[in-house]
Amino acid sequence: MPILVASTSTPEPQPPWEWPKRLIEMPRVSFTDPGGTVTMLTDWERGWLVQPGAKGLDMPSYAMATDQSPGIDGYEVRQVRAEGKTITLPIAFWANDSRAAYKARRRALIRSLNPKRGQGTLTLTEPDGATRSIGVRYTDGMEGDESLDAAGARWCITALVFAVPSPYWNGGEVTTEWKNGTGGDFYPFLPLTVGDSQVLGSVTVDNDGDDDAFPIWIIKGPATSATLTNVTTGQTLALTRTLTASDTVVIDTRERRQTALLNGVTNLWPHLSDSSTLWPLELDRNELTLTIAGSTSATSVRMTYQPRYLAA
Repeated sequence: MPILVASTSTPEPQPPWEWPKRLIEMPRVSFTDPGGTVTMLTDWERGWLVQPGAKGLDMPSYAMATDQSPGIDGYEVRQVRAEGKTITLPIAFWANDSRAAYKARRRALIRSLNPKRGQGTLTLTEPDGATRSIGVRYTDGMEGDESLDAAGARWCITALVFAVPSPYWNGGEVTTEWKNGTGGDFYPFLPLTVGDSQVLGSVTVDNDGDDDAFPIWIIKGPATSATLTNVTTGQTLALTRTLTASDTVVIDTRERRQTALLNGVTNLWPHLSDSSTLWPLELDRNELTLTIAGSTSATSVRMTYQPRYLAA
């Protein structure tokens, strides 16, 4: 990512494209608005730059619920909860060709940042292609500052401040798929296949994130019931519903998004057992087992999740 370094020998502020720069291996930063428009904030050639001084990219603060007892020193920690936070990105942007081009760029950014449109996404992409993303809403930074060292006819320097409701950075999607096979053999690669019409498969999933990860399950029929078990935690998610070969069930266990839908329409909550838990993947190793009754060679189960990290 290009970094601007202001020369201390320069008597007056210069527009960003005239400042000396040096390239270092840093992640590329982009903002995606609710409509899907992507603004690459580290794109020197096109007039965008994230400057030094970003804040809030690492761990959130934590709130602890505590209990105190008379006559006993200290307290007992009953619950620990990661809190939302803010991220501050100092940026510079400019247009070499004209003020009209600069004003169009500024207006497009303002429109993209409008928090009333919904939640946007900040994404950091490392030089090796690894990504981290986090949901954000703009709070301030683009009010307009025309002071000598903050803006010119074709450039602007500011700090964008984002509210971050969920403190976790999401990694790239990880997918595991189980299918029925005709040979009866178990193969330890993806997709996982077995011949038993009841026990569809078992697998060890290694969640390398910093916190629990909540999967999305996609079950394609035929089947008469499905039991998804995290053997490591002892938690089970059980669905009883007859599915045809054309049916697809999507169970989303993510916090604040929890749904169970048949073909994207029918609510399947009444078909989940009373003891069912929309369980997460714990840190590190998770032993999983899937049991599908009434399955055929067309039946499949797919699990997709994003590891959650405490730092970018």
